[in-house]
Amino acid sequence: MSRKNRDSEAIDGRKAFAEILGSLTKYFAVIAAIVTVFIALSGLRIIKSGEVGLVFRFGKLVGNTYEEQVKQPGLLLAFPYIIDEVVTVPTGAVNKIEVTTHYTGTRMSSYQHNGYVILGDRNLCIVKASVQYVISDPVAYTVNLSDATSFLTASVSSAMIDAAASISSDELLTSGKLDYADSVLKRTQALADLAGAGITVRTVELTDVSMPLEVREIYDYVNSAKVTAATRLENAKQYRETVIPQAQASASALISSASAYSSSSLAAAETALAEFNGVLEEFTKSPETVKTRIYSEKITALMSKIGTVRITDAGSESRIILKGD
Repeated sequence: MSRKNRDSEAIDGRKAFAEILGSLTKYFAVIAAIVTVFIALSGLRIIKSGEVGLVFRFGKLVGNTYEEQVKQPGLLLAFPYIIDEVVTVPTGAVNKIEVTTHYTGTRMSSYQHNGYVILGDRNLCIVKASVQYVISDPVAYTVNLSDATSFLTASVSSAMIDAAASISSDELLTSGKLDYADSVLKRTQALADLAGAGITVRTVELTDVSMPLEVREIYDYVNSAKVTAATRLENAKQYRETVIPQAQASASALISSASAYSSSSLAAAETALAEFNGVLEEFTKSPETVKTRIYSEKITALMSKIGTVRITDAGSESRIILKGD
């Protein structure tokens, strides 16, 4: 091949390389422009209703005051992702978790793998709770809390253990559930405040409270007997409250009636005695006159009650037949 031909091929190769390099440069410029636009737009965020935003620039929270740090719902302009990180916090939502640390549906033969609480009367009890909370301080929640579920589970579990020491099994399984749940809530909130978690515990509801399966049947039997005894005692008290007032009223009525009868009888006796004393005084002075008068009064009273008088003659004797009205 002649030198002229070799020079011509070399020139053609350089032209082809230049064309390829030019094309790659154009593609790279387009890609670089797209990446630049994407990075520029990565800082544009929309904060939804019920949420707030926090901006971390190179890992540090942006803003000196709470108002500057917390971005309200709306359009948020920040630097690209490689500079700023935008964290959204759902402050308007009510969050719910189930705490089963001290609850098990199986037998408790293996204490290492089953949860329970020790009560004030040294009995064991298994407890399951439902906890509702809200994020009240998004800054503290984001900065100080990495896992809200784990934190609350541990806090509620600790509060259950503390509160259980001051309540008996009878109270926890019957009338003391609300007081126990309220105590757990207050203790959990105190732990959250101490940790600066930025959350407010709304409710702690005991969804299941029972004795271990090994003793549950016996305890239910004993508890049923106690309920029966309490019911009968209450019925007896109600019966007492009904019967005693009735007996007291009946006794009062009898006493009142006896008093009235006593008064009337005594008055009649005193009247009769006065009359007798008067007659006795007259009889002492003039016995025959008093006899005649009393006899006449009695005969007169007797005759006033007679309606018919019949006289019959039977031989030598006369008979008087008296017939009253």
